[in-house]
Amino acid sequence: MDFYAWILLLLGFTAGTLNSSIGLGWGVINIPVLMMLPTLTARQAVALSIVTGIFANGAATLENTRHGLVHWNYALMMGLGGIGGGVLGAYFLRNLPALTLKRIIGALVIVLGARMLLGR
Repeated sequence: MDFYAWILLLLGFTAGTLNSSIGLGWGVINIPVLMMLPTLTARQAVALSIVTGIFANGAATLENTRHGLVHWNYALMMGLGGIGGGVLGAYFLRNLPALTLKRIIGALVIVLGARMLLGR
């Protein structure tokens, strides 16, 4: 495997562990790191994070269901809302200027990180 393949494997493992154990968003971990790879644009990093999240979230869903941790009525309502939000978000991803997208991602990482560090 080449260097980037090892980085992506480690990134997926780390983000998957954090995502499934403490609910920290898959994208919060992956997107900033993916954007540092010279082979990906910000749009590609976001799209890749969304697609690969299917695998980690699918595995976590199976385990959490097996242990009775999923409230399916809530999951259904959130999932239905997420369908509309996903379509709208994909539209924004395609149409936002690249620099604006990078700034939004950077600002969110800073704000969310600060809130977590300050315990809010």
